[in-house]
Amino acid sequence: MGLTADRLDEFSRSRVYPDGTVVRVSLRRTDSDAYPSGWKYTFHYGALDPESPGTLPDGTIRRYGNSHEDTKGHELHVASEREPIHIDFPGILELWKRFWGEIPKSTFDLPGEE
Repeated sequence: MGLTADRLDEFSRSRVYPDGTVVRVSLRRTDSDAYPSGWKYTFHYGALDPESPGTLPDGTIRRYGNSHEDTKGHELHVASEREPIHIDFPGILELWKRFWGEIPKSTFDLPGEE
């Protein structure tokens, strides 16, 4: 079926791993003025224990998000940086590929692939 923006719309999944990490992905299209990109998204990779070494105080190891897109833009949070890194939004398909290429976990199956 292939990766398409339509297949990512309304996608939401979390998985906890035996090594104490978690991946959460939540994506949806929106026409809200708060999200000029047309997407509200979070790609999160982190530790279940927020006090784990090598994480931000909330347990984040790596997270892309745009929860305040209209005021802060698109952000990348990484454990090695205390402040978010502002990024240019490459499109939801490219961001999906980028995230999965940057973390040591396998890509979630899309609906119809399970």
